[in-house]
Amino acid sequence: MEEKRAQAYLQLIHTLLNCPNGEEPQILQDNSELLDRGFLEACELIASTLAEQGGENGANFLRNLARQLGQFMDVNGEGDSNDSEGENLQEYANFFLELLQAEQDSNSDIAVIYPMLEGRQHLLNASFAETLQQVTQKLIAGENPPTISSIIDLIENLSSHISESPNGNKANNIEIAIAGYQIVLNNRELGSEKWTQTQNNLATAYKNRVNRF
Repeated sequence: MEEKRAQAYLQLIHTLLNCPNGEEPQILQDNSELLDRGFLEACELIASTLAEQGGENGANFLRNLARQLGQFMDVNGEGDSNDSEGENLQEYANFFLELLQAEQDSNSDIAVIYPMLEGRQHLLNASFAETLQQVTQKLIAGENPPTISSIIDLIENLSSHISESPNGNKANNIEIAIAGYQIVLNNRELGSEKWTQTQNNLATAYKNRVNRF
């Protein structure tokens, strides 16, 4: 069984390394049963091999993937596999990370993001909004300012896409966007151009919230 699972890890890694750009989130979703600590170890092992052979791009991709997956596993206490609440939180965290990856890979293309949102509307609720803060703290912990800035930019783009999505529960979408903009605002330089932009986005989201009542 362990050997078959190891082979499955390698096949998934091979698929991820050779798939068209932007398809990674869907592939991860389709193979979510393989996303465990063993898969992270396999990613690190293959990344080291690729680096030795001069394949820095593939190595960096796998290391980044392993880091992100490891972070949301830490957030949700992967060891408590019998805890249904923990499993639900992991599902939200996993979806959030998939969306951020898609924002990055597609250059924030709504043709990629909207179908993902439509496909899992059941996750776009108050629990998803709460997960944003927890996972973001893990993502930016110990990172350098440029990396933090890049992550925060992706979260702002995602918040806008959720707010503007034509699908799902509009009230839930607005609450998630507000939570996202607040996270972004807390990580912007006070008074900077980007801070002002986020402040305006947050104000618009609050206005849309009020207008719904």
